[in-house]
Amino acid sequence: MRWREGNNPARFVDRSYGTRGIAAALLHLWCIMESSDSYIHTARGPLSQQLIRTALAYHSTVLELVNRLSTGEELPEMVHALRTHCRRLQALLEIYGLMRNARLIARGVRRLSKLRALQVFRQYLVTIDAPRDDLASVDARLEKQRQRLRHALAYDKITQVVTKHALPSDGVSDLFLLNRLELVRCDHQRRLERLIKTTREAPNRKRLHALRLRIKTIRYQREWLESQTVQPQPFLKKLIRLQALLGRYEELADFRRWGKRLSRRVQKRIRKDWKTSRARAKAVPKTLGWLRRAIGAEDVWMPSSERKG
Repeated sequence: MRWREGNNPARFVDRSYGTRGIAAALLHLWCIMESSDSYIHTARGPLSQQLIRTALAYHSTVLELVNRLSTGEELPEMVHALRTHCRRLQALLEIYGLMRNARLIARGVRRLSKLRALQVFRQYLVTIDAPRDDLASVDARLEKQRQRLRHALAYDKITQVVTKHALPSDGVSDLFLLNRLELVRCDHQRRLERLIKTTREAPNRKRLHALRLRIKTIRYQREWLESQTVQPQPFLKKLIRLQALLGRYEELADFRRWGKRLSRRVQKRIRKDWKTSRARAKAVPKTLGWLRRAIGAEDVWMPSSERKG
């Protein structure tokens, strides 16, 4: 097999495994690669074809959404859809081991984080029937953020990074992907064990946020393994509910900070909702036995086409 830098198995291994872990993972990959000259670059199998087809559809949708947003059509649902599709492409790149590309996509989508958060804040204020003056105050902040994005050419930069870095190679075999999935699953299992342990001990906002990000990554990567024509499995539904519950606490912590200049009635309502969401979020780490078991089960992390039964 002719080696190139992109085929170096070391780039697929998380350095936090330690020397022995890295050596074991490299040996595992080397043995598989030695057993087949066409380990990575072979004709695509059903799994690879399915992933590439879906990725191309997401890629096209992202570019269309960015184009519409750049013309001033910055509707909340469009910003949300763009960020979600980019996160899904990022998750696929991580599955393939293209970590640099994944980081570039993540950096691009973070440009819209403040805009999205303010849009969600405004929607929340409408839901609690906030006074017009409060809504006007948030509208002014939203417009200021839109101007910043245009001045920074944010949409052009997102277009560039998505065009150049959002798609994995279409010359990857199913064998390569299945082995990558096992490495990814083991990495999630190890990190999740540590996160659950530390968050149980001290469920502060920083640790709960880290737990939410891990759950979100697991969810988006796991979605790639499901057929696009079936309803989400119970495992995925639980992940989505968890992500929403922890995300609500993170949102309300921001709302509490932003609401300091709003009416006293709104401040009191935000504080009440924040306390409720905080209590629910802090209870989460003690209920995650099912998630630990699921991540530890290889069958749960297999593509639907490969699963038994």
